[in-house]
Amino acid sequence: MSAPEPLAHSRDFPGTIEAAAEAEAWLMSHSGAWGLPEDTEFALNLCLEELFINAVRHGRANRATISIWAEADRVRLEFVDDGGPFDPGEAPAKRISGPTDDFEIGGFGAGLVQKFSRRLSYRRSDGYNRVLLEFGAARDANAGSEAPHTT
Repeated sequence: MSAPEPLAHSRDFPGTIEAAAEAEAWLMSHSGAWGLPEDTEFALNLCLEELFINAVRHGRANRATISIWAEADRVRLEFVDDGGPFDPGEAPAKRISGPTDDFEIGGFGAGLVQKFSRRLSYRRSDGYNRVLLEFGAARDANAGSEAPHTT
């Protein structure tokens, strides 16, 4: 018996804060259907939120394309935006060094993306940031039996 084909989805979103919430809901609908573990869903959602909101707020992105692939033992998320150049893998990872009730909010996103993904790669090409993240995940064998497609 051969290994199941990877499941894949891709979608474009406008570069707005409201679209970030829509993108998160879209991502969660697919990861839930695929039977991903809760910790993988959490990591995917957290990283997508950080990438999307930072691309819009700081990079002034007008649009973003999100693609996800689920394979037997991993999930990959690609985030492509037309904002200013930014490599989250090279950004300093700001750490919390004391009680959280008195720390300054901001600057933790790149560190969270680095911490919650198994692999992170970045490239800038044709005016787009292309961030590819990989997460470890063992899918539920009974979930995600749909044929691979793009939505």
